[in-house]
Amino acid sequence: MVNILLSLYNFDEDWCFDTFKELIKPKHKVLIVPFSYHEDWLKNENDWNNAFNPKTGTHYREIISPFLSYKIPEDNITWVNQFIDDKNCAKDKVKNSDIIFFTGGYPDKMMKRLKEFDLIDVLEDYKGIMIGSSAGAMIQIKEYHITKDNYYEGFSYNKGLNIIKDFDIEVHYENSDIQNMSISKCLNEKQKRFIL
Repeated sequence: MVNILLSLYNFDEDWCFDTFKELIKPKHKVLIVPFSYHEDWLKNENDWNNAFNPKTGTHYREIISPFLSYKIPEDNITWVNQFIDDKNCAKDKVKNSDIIFFTGGYPDKMMKRLKEFDLIDVLEDYKGIMIGSSAGAMIQIKEYHITKDNYYEGFSYNKGLNIIKDFDIEVHYENSDIQNMSISKCLNEKQKRFIL
């Protein structure tokens, strides 16, 4: 498995394109897993379509455009839709993909939905390329931390996928005091390396 951990959806920019084009190929089948949303924002299939539908979805283009830059046809990009896919359909989509992309948002909510869809084991056994932005990067780490911010009231350790075990990540790093305190706490308590 190859793991790519990002803070943004910008993995088609010059800083990484030449490296990633050796991994991301036009023939690849991509599965988007947009499970990191807040339930107040996305409550039903209509809300899901407003966010991710190819014709009208407000987030559709920003999520798929990096893959298009690597010449992956739009027809090779599928999505797990929480409101219409069942567990077996979601598992089949994972098994039939070459790349899984986890969107940004709330990592704890993403993990909760992955458990509800019984996807933990199949993801932990996955042999392809796993890409995650922000929350999607965090959940690839066996025990990730959340730094206090506008969305989370305090620091916490959380269980992610049992994939990356030897380091942690601080997404959206801006050298702030609260981020640096979180990193120091993790370094002292968990003795892991850090990726910023």
